[in-house]
Amino acid sequence: MAETTIELFEKAVRQHSRRLLTIARAIVGNRASPEDVVQQAVSNLFEHRDRYDWREPGGLMRRTVVNEALRVLRTPRMAPVSDDHPGGGRTPVGGMIDRETVEAVRKAIDELPEHFRAALVLCEYENMSYVQIAEILNASVPQVKTWLHRGRRQLAQRLKHLAWDGGGSKRLEDAETQ
Repeated sequence: MAETTIELFEKAVRQHSRRLLTIARAIVGNRASPEDVVQQAVSNLFEHRDRYDWREPGGLMRRTVVNEALRVLRTPRMAPVSDDHPGGGRTPVGGMIDRETVEAVRKAIDELPEHFRAALVLCEYENMSYVQIAEILNASVPQVKTWLHRGRRQLAQRLKHLAWDGGGSKRLEDAETQ
Protein backbone atom coordinates (compact mmCIF):
# COMPACT_ATOMS: atom_id res chain seq x y z
CA MET A 1 0.00 0.00 0.00
CA ALA A 2 1.36 3.40 -0.94
CA GLU A 3 2.24 5.73 1.89
CA THR A 4 0.51 9.09 2.11
CA THR A 5 2.41 12.37 1.98
CA ILE A 6 1.93 12.82 5.72
CA GLU A 7 3.25 9.33 6.47
CA LEU A 8 6.27 9.92 4.25
CA PHE A 9 6.85 13.31 5.87
CA GLU A 10 6.66 11.86 9.39
CA LYS A 11 9.01 9.05 8.42
CA ALA A 12 11.48 11.58 6.96
CA VAL A 13 11.40 13.67 10.13
CA ARG A 14 12.05 10.60 12.29
CA GLN A 15 14.92 9.47 10.07
CA HIS A 16 16.64 12.84 9.74
CA SER A 17 15.86 14.75 12.95
CA ARG A 18 19.13 13.95 14.74
CA ARG A 19 21.23 14.99 11.73
CA LEU A 20 19.15 18.15 11.28
CA LEU A 21 19.69 19.06 14.93
CA THR A 22 23.43 18.53 14.52
CA ILE A 23 23.49 20.85 11.51
CA ALA A 24 21.47 23.52 13.30
CA ARG A 25 23.66 23.26 16.41
CA ALA A 26 26.82 23.58 14.33
CA ILE A 27 25.58 26.72 12.60
CA VAL A 28 23.76 28.60 15.38
CA GLY A 29 25.79 27.42 18.37
CA ASN A 30 24.47 29.07 21.52
CA ARG A 31 23.11 32.10 19.69
CA ALA A 32 19.71 30.51 19.26
CA SER A 33 18.11 27.25 20.20
CA PRO A 34 18.99 24.66 17.55
CA GLU A 35 15.81 22.81 18.49
CA ASP A 36 13.78 25.91 17.61
CA VAL A 37 15.58 26.20 14.28
CA VAL A 38 14.79 22.58 13.40
CA GLN A 39 11.19 22.92 14.62
CA GLN A 40 10.62 26.01 12.49
CA ALA A 41 12.22 24.39 9.45
CA VAL A 42 10.11 21.23 9.86
CA SER A 43 6.98 23.34 10.38
CA ASN A 44 7.70 25.22 7.16
CA LEU A 45 8.21 21.95 5.31
CA PHE A 46 5.00 20.50 6.75
CA GLU A 47 3.04 23.56 5.69
CA HIS A 48 4.21 23.04 2.10
CA ARG A 49 4.59 19.24 2.20
CA ASP A 50 2.54 18.65 -0.93
CA ARG A 51 5.11 20.50 -3.04
CA TYR A 52 7.90 18.00 -2.41
CA ASP A 53 8.82 14.41 -3.10
CA TRP A 54 9.26 12.76 0.30
CA ARG A 55 10.82 9.51 -0.92
CA GLU A 56 14.34 11.04 -0.72
CA PRO A 57 14.00 14.11 1.51
CA GLY A 58 17.50 14.36 3.01
CA GLY A 59 18.81 17.19 0.84
CA LEU A 60 15.60 19.19 1.06
CA MET A 61 15.51 18.90 4.83
CA ARG A 62 19.19 19.85 5.27
CA ARG A 63 18.79 22.83 2.95
CA THR A 64 15.71 24.02 4.85
CA VAL A 65 17.45 23.76 8.24
CA VAL A 66 20.52 25.60 6.95
CA ASN A 67 18.36 28.35 5.48
CA GLU A 68 16.42 28.70 8.73
CA ALA A 69 19.62 28.75 10.80
CA LEU A 70 21.10 31.44 8.56
CA ARG A 71 17.88 33.43 8.77
CA VAL A 72 18.09 33.34 12.57
CA LEU A 73 21.73 34.46 12.43
CA ARG A 74 21.24 37.44 10.19
CA THR A 75 22.22 39.64 13.11
CA PRO A 76 25.80 40.99 12.99
CA ARG A 77 27.56 38.48 15.26
CA MET A 78 27.45 34.68 15.36
CA ALA A 79 27.50 32.68 18.56
CA PRO A 80 30.15 30.27 19.77
CA VAL A 81 29.94 26.60 18.80
CA SER A 82 28.36 24.77 21.69
CA ASP A 83 30.11 22.08 23.72
CA ASP A 84 27.76 19.45 22.33
CA HIS A 85 28.87 20.20 18.76
CA PRO A 86 29.08 17.13 16.52
CA GLY A 87 31.65 14.81 18.00
CA GLY A 88 31.31 16.49 21.39
CA GLY A 89 33.16 14.50 24.01
CA ARG A 90 35.23 12.76 21.34
CA THR A 91 38.32 14.56 20.22
CA PRO A 92 40.23 13.98 16.99
CA VAL A 93 43.03 11.42 16.77
CA GLY A 94 41.51 9.01 19.23
CA GLY A 95 41.23 11.48 22.10
CA MET A 96 44.83 12.69 21.98
CA ILE A 97 44.09 16.38 21.45
CA ASP A 98 43.44 18.03 24.77
CA ARG A 99 40.41 20.10 25.72
CA GLU A 100 42.37 23.32 25.39
CA THR A 101 43.01 22.61 21.73
CA VAL A 102 39.37 21.74 21.09
CA GLU A 103 38.29 24.99 22.74
CA ALA A 104 40.80 26.98 20.65
CA VAL A 105 39.42 25.43 17.46
CA ARG A 106 35.83 26.16 18.50
CA LYS A 107 36.77 29.75 19.30
CA ALA A 108 38.48 30.12 15.91
CA ILE A 109 35.39 28.74 14.15
CA ASP A 110 33.20 31.17 16.13
CA GLU A 111 35.24 34.09 14.82
CA LEU A 112 34.76 33.19 11.15
CA PRO A 113 32.30 35.20 9.09
CA GLU A 114 28.88 33.54 8.89
CA HIS A 115 29.15 32.37 5.26
CA PHE A 116 32.65 30.89 5.78
CA ARG A 117 31.44 29.09 8.88
CA ALA A 118 28.32 27.68 7.19
CA ALA A 119 30.32 26.46 4.18
CA LEU A 120 32.94 24.82 6.42
CA VAL A 121 30.33 23.11 8.60
CA LEU A 122 28.55 21.68 5.56
CA CYS A 123 31.81 20.58 3.93
CA GLU A 124 33.73 19.25 6.92
CA TYR A 125 30.97 17.97 9.23
CA GLU A 126 28.32 17.02 6.70
CA ASN A 127 30.72 15.87 3.94
CA MET A 128 28.69 17.66 1.29
CA SER A 129 29.95 18.32 -2.21
CA TYR A 130 30.61 21.85 -3.45
CA VAL A 131 27.51 21.61 -5.62
CA GLN A 132 25.32 20.65 -2.65
CA ILE A 133 26.77 23.45 -0.51
CA ALA A 134 26.22 25.94 -3.33
CA GLU A 135 22.57 24.91 -3.59
CA ILE A 136 22.00 25.17 0.15
CA LEU A 137 23.76 28.52 0.55
CA ASN A 138 22.32 29.89 -2.69
CA ALA A 139 25.77 30.61 -4.09
CA SER A 140 27.84 29.52 -7.07
CA VAL A 141 30.32 26.64 -6.83
CA PRO A 142 33.30 29.01 -7.36
CA GLN A 143 31.97 31.19 -4.52
CA VAL A 144 31.71 28.15 -2.23
CA LYS A 145 35.29 27.18 -3.09
CA THR A 146 36.42 30.72 -2.30
CA TRP A 147 34.58 30.73 1.04
CA LEU A 148 36.07 27.36 1.98
CA HIS A 149 39.56 28.42 0.97
CA ARG A 150 39.35 31.72 2.85
CA GLY A 151 37.69 30.11 5.86
CA ARG A 152 40.37 27.41 6.07
CA ARG A 153 43.10 30.02 5.63
CA GLN A 154 41.64 32.14 8.43
CA LEU A 155 41.36 29.08 10.68
CA ALA A 156 44.97 28.13 9.95
CA GLN A 157 46.12 31.66 10.76
CA ARG A 158 44.18 31.71 14.01
CA LEU A 159 45.40 28.25 14.99
CA LYS A 160 49.01 28.42 13.85
CA HIS A 161 50.16 28.55 17.48
CA LEU A 162 48.77 25.01 17.87
CA ALA A 163 50.83 23.49 15.05
CA TRP A 164 53.08 20.58 15.97
CA ASP A 165 56.65 20.03 14.84
CA GLY A 166 57.61 17.12 12.60
CA GLY A 167 58.08 14.76 15.56
CA GLY A 168 54.67 15.62 16.92
CA SER A 169 56.07 16.15 20.39
CA LYS A 170 56.24 19.93 20.72
CA ARG A 171 54.27 22.90 19.62
CA LEU A 172 56.11 25.03 17.13
CA GLU A 173 55.97 28.06 19.39
CA ASP A 174 57.70 26.03 22.12
CA ALA A 175 60.30 24.65 19.70
CA GLU A 176 61.15 28.12 18.39
CA THR A 177 61.97 29.43 21.86
CA GLN A 178 64.57 26.74 22.51
